[in-house]
Amino acid sequence: MTENDPQKVEAFTQLMMANRGRLFGFIFTLVHDRNATEEILQEASIVLWRKFDQFESGSDFGAWAMKVSRFAVFEWRRRQARLPLQMDDELLESLAAEAMEASCDSEVQIEALEGCVDKLSQKDRELLAERYQEETSVSNIADVSGRSRMAVYKVLSRIHRDLLNCVEKQLTLQGGLS
Repeated sequence: MTENDPQKVEAFTQLMMANRGRLFGFIFTLVHDRNATEEILQEASIVLWRKFDQFESGSDFGAWAMKVSRFAVFEWRRRQARLPLQMDDELLESLAAEAMEASCDSEVQIEALEGCVDKLSQKDRELLAERYQEETSVSNIADVSGRSRMAVYKVLSRIHRDLLNCVEKQLTLQGGLS
């Protein structure tokens, strides 16, 4: 693939967009500064694009990108004159490893949650979508549905409990829950 190959650009863009939140969270865990995180993410994105030919298609782009981003964090730290909290590279490396592991764990948890949401009734999925995707207040849901706010809260609570139980069961079956 060449540098301007539309398929390469599209593949890279899709992978970056799908993993942006994961990378942002990983970097933020290491620097605890939103502006620095954005700056580092931009720098890491440039490096990821330059090295994209080295990425093995079908493997975990997020894990690969976190490794590259870790080096971008190290480089950012070297450029800083003063940091509010000084830490040595060994400690930062340890934190990076833990953040990568947590990110991988959260991916498994998200997949389990998505599977559990699919098992809900259509009515329950619609209520969740209305409440969380459309960000409709419980009061508005109650008004439109003709139910009391307490009734809506109880239904949401039951759905949350069912999802939690389902996710825990899925993770236990997959060996992903200690």
